[in-house]
Amino acid sequence: MSTREWLCAYAITRNRDGLDLGPAPRLVGFRDLGVVVSEVSPARFDRIDTLDPVDGALAELAREHDAVVRAVFRHEPVLPLRFGTVLDGEASVKRLLEVAYDQARDCLDEVEGHREWGVRVRHAEPAATTRPDAAGLTGTQYLVRRRERLKALQQAREDVVAAAGRLEDALRRHAADRMERARPHGVLVNTAYLVETGREAAFHAEFEWFARELRAAGATVETSGPWPPYSFTDVELGVPADG
Repeated sequence: MSTREWLCAYAITRNRDGLDLGPAPRLVGFRDLGVVVSEVSPARFDRIDTLDPVDGALAELAREHDAVVRAVFRHEPVLPLRFGTVLDGEASVKRLLEVAYDQARDCLDEVEGHREWGVRVRHAEPAATTRPDAAGLTGTQYLVRRRERLKALQQAREDVVAAAGRLEDALRRHAADRMERARPHGVLVNTAYLVETGREAAFHAEFEWFARELRAAGATVETSGPWPPYSFTDVELGVPADG
């Protein structure tokens, strides 16, 4: 029977006594840092990169991962690790920390006392191909009205884009860092902000001020969070091979 132990790694945090992680996860420490881990069957993570994002099993794993990261984040700063990081025993975990120690410690210092907030602005533009009512219009009148409609649509979009830019400029002043995410069609802003907890009230006051302007212009504006700093973890996790 194999005694090999596979550990799912959730996040890097401080190596402090008294961190209550519940019955399953535990902390594997190296100096003043630690990795939150739990024993897993590697089969649970087979084909993780090929599964559909809406797959039930994948969604369950992602929820479990997020729940552990959040539980730690309530007490300590965290550097969330890539979902599905599985390591071969505690020795591999400690080597990970040894290799990434300086970078991880600096990054923890940067995110401590901060939380991540997401901001998204969407603008569903009316179809430019919609034809104006031609009843009682001459051909020339119809073309004039159509040009006016297209011009109004273009101006409305420019107004929303400008207002979205003002929102981003205002929020940037209250954030320690920001990260732009992919923007699907119709999404003008999709940005993560790292905000110090003491500046969150000002951040949200600015958000609400500019959100009113955007909503009046026909945009959908929403915020999400607070989150652990998922978008602001940039730690190289190279683990040396066994010698």
